[in-house]
Amino acid sequence: MRRFAGLFSATLVCAQMTVWLAAAPAAAQDYTHPKAMSLPAPAFQRPAAADLQLVLDNGLVAYVAEDRRAPLVTINAYIGAGSGHGAPGSAEAMAAALRRGPAGMTQAAFRAALADMQAEYTVTLGHEETQLSLDVLAEDASAALELMASVIRAPAFAPQAAGPSVSEASAGVAGGIDYASSLQGAIDLFESRLFEGHAFGRRADGSSAGAKALHEEMAGGGNITLAVAGDIDPAAARRQIRELFAGITDGRKDAGSVFEPLAPMTSRSLLLADVDRDQGWVVIGHELPAIPPEDEAALHVMDYILGAYHLDSRLYRSSRELRGLTNDNSSFLQPGVRGPGSYTFRTYGRPEAVRLLVDVTFRQLALMRDTRVTEDELFVAKGALVDGIYAERYATGLDAANAYAVEWLRNGSHDRSASYPARIAAVTAEEVQAAARKYIHPDRMTIAVVGPLDRIRRAPAMEGEAQLEDYGKSPRR
Repeated sequence: MRRFAGLFSATLVCAQMTVWLAAAPAAAQDYTHPKAMSLPAPAFQRPAAADLQLVLDNGLVAYVAEDRRAPLVTINAYIGAGSGHGAPGSAEAMAAALRRGPAGMTQAAFRAALADMQAEYTVTLGHEETQLSLDVLAEDASAALELMASVIRAPAFAPQAAGPSVSEASAGVAGGIDYASSLQGAIDLFESRLFEGHAFGRRADGSSAGAKALHEEMAGGGNITLAVAGDIDPAAARRQIRELFAGITDGRKDAGSVFEPLAPMTSRSLLLADVDRDQGWVVIGHELPAIPPEDEAALHVMDYILGAYHLDSRLYRSSRELRGLTNDNSSFLQPGVRGPGSYTFRTYGRPEAVRLLVDVTFRQLALMRDTRVTEDELFVAKGALVDGIYAERYATGLDAANAYAVEWLRNGSHDRSASYPARIAAVTAEEVQAAARKYIHPDRMTIAVVGPLDRIRRAPAMEGEAQLEDYGKSPRR
């Protein structure tokens, strides 16, 4: 389903733009403020979770949704086990086994089965969760569901035949892209410092000894959710899910278990990587503690105004619209589930612009903490979060099934998302500023810069910005 989504969206946007351009000469531009337009209240209602949900006796919860936009079916499985679980290397080895396919098939046979179905199969290992995703043509949905069940029940812990796993074979050499000399390199550099000494920062040691035990402990029915959506007969899919997944053991996890929090940095730190490129990449940020439900709405509103999701944020306007330094300067709010997360601000630009980008970013962070947002900013953010982002999360059968599956795995209910629109609507400007002061700490951020360091240092200052090393020093209080 994912491989056609971009083409579908692009085609729709082009069609809409064609209509708009054709009508533009005859239409006068309307400068009326949205608050004065008497717009009708949005009528979006997300599909009821209970209508999609299927609960098996072993605790496995699936969400099945009909979505006939294209003759495709997507099967996503979410397991509540990630790189932070088990002994070092065991989660990585478990993910590798899941990539190889089921224990009853050789890797060659598994790859051939996927090729016959023209399937896209991926396994993504996160800190706390593992996602398996299988996209197939609708005519192969039944066979794909059976294949997914076989992989989850008994993955191939030992390679039965020489050669790379499915994911390794499809990735090759990452398309010739040098990710270390890119924004991803800056992210990796930042996270290596952020999670140093923590379970989330462990490196795989090549051992697979604990992989099977981790799978037996964590890949049980109570720790797995499924999202099955596309051009399907929901009743038939439900019957097949019951047949294929009923045999998985209960394996319920302790929902109260948590990972150790990260100790907050006490001062700024600077991480540099010198690469011979015509661009520099910057990641600035710090740890993010677990977010209590009562802080979530104000934090999301604050993050939207500052730099998330869109092209009219404070970071974007100050870096691109006013100065033309970059194509992007965005915030990334990434909370953990039962462990720590991160809050980062990411940008990039020509070497001559890197120091000013760092300076502008810090200025905007300070401004968010020190001043209240405007009523217009609050109005736009609330509308965008509820009528845009929240609605989009449940806009199609595929979207809703995935959103519900992830939420159930993490929270065991849908109460938090059900109350989200009302909580966003109630946020005040005072609460937004309080969230900024609680969750943004410019004086103890880590700054990771990947780029041609000599060129960055030698560039003339455009607005009196400091040298890189100066930004690594905590400002005087």
